[in-house]
Amino acid sequence: MLRHAALLMLAIVAALAGCRPPGPTRYQIEGTVTFDGKPVPSGLIRFEADTARGNSGPVGYAAIKDGRYTTATQGSKGALEGPLVAIMTGGPAPNPKVEFPVMWFTDYTTTLVLEPKGGTTTFDFDIPREQKQ
Repeated sequence: MLRHAALLMLAIVAALAGCRPPGPTRYQIEGTVTFDGKPVPSGLIRFEADTARGNSGPVGYAAIKDGRYTTATQGSKGALEGPLVAIMTGGPAPNPKVEFPVMWFTDYTTTLVLEPKGGTTTFDFDIPREQKQ
């Protein structure tokens, strides 16, 4: 009986040990992206570890839709803690008649530091017209 209880406990511990997702802890980010003060209809935002400032790890990303993004439902598993580089591309809403739309900005880059305090972290970005890349 004692042997069965010990085996059962061992099985439970082994099963629970496998519940944590592999890799570094990721955190959810959400916010707005505007261009010249107006919501960006469509685009993509990536959160890369800022290796120049000592961070490393996988990329987080999210779709930009109607000026908003969230890594919780429109992207990856989230972003890493610490120094990050945010890279954004955005433009008009998709149009089936236009195969290659002209983007308003491509690979606009800015740095930030993610310091999670519980819950989702918010970062809002306004890309100025003169910074078009």
